[in-house]
Amino acid sequence: MPAGDSEVLAEAEKLADVLKDAKEEMSPPEFLLLLIEVNLRVEEITKIDYASVCVSSCGCSYK
Repeated sequence: MPAGDSEVLAEAEKLADVLKDAKEEMSPPEFLLLLIEVNLRVEEITKIDYASVCVSSCGCSYK
């Protein structure tokens, strides 16, 4: 059964909380590597190319 929009948003919020905590506990280079790994895994699961949807003004340095 596919996840509904509310379920997807709830999971995204959980991931955001985990990443926020990790950012506070990790060095910047460690956090960047974690963020890259998470983004690659999310792209693999969702089939969404972040580079094509990310805006340069977001500050994530993905582009």
